[in-house]
Amino acid sequence: MNVKTQISRSLRKEQTKAEAKLWKHLRNRRFENLKFRRQHPLKKYIVDFINMDNRLIIELDGEYHSDILQQEKDQLRDLQLEALGYSVLRFENKVVFENPEIIFRSIQNNIESQEEVPPYINNQQDESNTEYHPHPNLLPQGRRNCSILSTKKLTTAQKELLLNSGIGFVAYDAIKIELLDVDVQDEIQNMIFTSKNAIKAVLNSKINVSNCFCVGENTKRLLEENGKKVIKTALNASDLANFIVKKHKNESFLFFCGNLRRKELPELLKDQKVALKEQIVYKTSLNSKKFNRSFDGILFFSPSGIQSYIKENTIGRSIVFCIGNTTASEAKKYTEHVVIANKPTVENVIVQAVKYFNQDLSSQT
Repeated sequence: MNVKTQISRSLRKEQTKAEAKLWKHLRNRRFENLKFRRQHPLKKYIVDFINMDNRLIIELDGEYHSDILQQEKDQLRDLQLEALGYSVLRFENKVVFENPEIIFRSIQNNIESQEEVPPYINNQQDESNTEYHPHPNLLPQGRRNCSILSTKKLTTAQKELLLNSGIGFVAYDAIKIELLDVDVQDEIQNMIFTSKNAIKAVLNSKINVSNCFCVGENTKRLLEENGKKVIKTALNASDLANFIVKKHKNESFLFFCGNLRRKELPELLKDQKVALKEQIVYKTSLNSKKFNRSFDGILFFSPSGIQSYIKENTIGRSIVFCIGNTTASEAKKYTEHVVIANKPTVENVIVQAVKYFNQDLSSQT
């Protein structure tokens, strides 16, 4: 008996009150005739409850899961499980006792959505209302080894998402970033950040940062980790600009940006007569590299990254995975085979690629 199996058996004997109560509903196909297992080993993890037929995992969280560091571990764990092709439903322990119907409805909704929605069709739209859909199976029949190119070097945790799925990859930085000195003469309370690079430049200059308006959860996290007050976080620059126009139109703003910044946010604010100053605090330059091979998938994280890659290469039949709609709009100039991440994070771009190719490979077996 291996160590994982021993731990699983021990956890079943020492289950929490919440796990015991939920198990009464799930065991022996009592709920919707679905077969669940409890404390089941899966790769390097042991999951609370799993339905193998629908590749569905249920996790119950105690109080310690409210800790920020634990939440980050949980998020990485969920992403890695999703990369293996599983859906993860996570609930606080109290839900089991106070309103278990939430769990049961979530299970039903998850299974129904798997039946009704064609796998991995992305229904997000870009600014021109054009839908992007991943192309049907482009892999040659019988081919089982996928290769992916990442146009950004990955962290160890991000690499694991690919390696644990058996996908080979090459990673390089398609763009170079140079942080510039920040010189702010006027005192402005409201500051706009649309990238972590701008934040790093401002933090290096040690200027006073008051109210922050930003794009992306990772940008928000970096600001808050450095003790900065975040008033609003939006998914993209256009949404942030619309919020500012609606809620803070009569205030003044300073936009810290790069030399290749997108035009949507400043143009929208200026059109609405919002007082806005811009300061370039980092410089982006293309780091083009020639690859004498093709890749099944390419991960792009900015329009500049696409421009850098295209300078020396072609996309050809590769599937392109983009971090957001703006990057996808640039990719659409060169290919129709575009998939957009559900969330604007590096991890989610990787997860979308793993899901796509796992499906392609399973359909060939």
